[in-house]
Amino acid sequence: MMFLSSFLFSSCYNMNLKIQILEHVCSGIKNIDNMYIYSDDKDIQTAFKNIDKFYIVDTVKEAQIVILNKNTPILKKFPNKHIFVLNYDLLEEIPSSFGAFFWKKGRPNIVFIKSRLNKQSLKLSKELNHYVEEKVW
Repeated sequence: MMFLSSFLFSSCYNMNLKIQILEHVCSGIKNIDNMYIYSDDKDIQTAFKNIDKFYIVDTVKEAQIVILNKNTPILKKFPNKHIFVLNYDLLEEIPSSFGAFFWKKGRPNIVFIKSRLNKQSLKLSKELNHYVEEKVW
């Protein structure tokens, strides 16, 4: 029973931290005023609906920022979307993704790819510039 409660606490803590980090990432994109966000993660959609500065949309077509847990064929229909992924491997799978949030060795990591940011004309806040890398590792 103790293990189960520790696991549940850890899962809730990780989800809250994930939401806080994603909120910081989306807020740190300086040159998008009205942030219309689509995510294939229902927890993110639910949490972001409670944040006044974001507008959660139901389709990739309506979104300015797309937050993905997995690769989806629908992206081929919308090649100019700004895509942020939740798995490091997706940075390679989705060449149009500009950054990622993922867990490595039990710690949260953020990475942005400089050439992709430049290609998409995305400008980050000073706090996020620390996470910009030249290429996918």
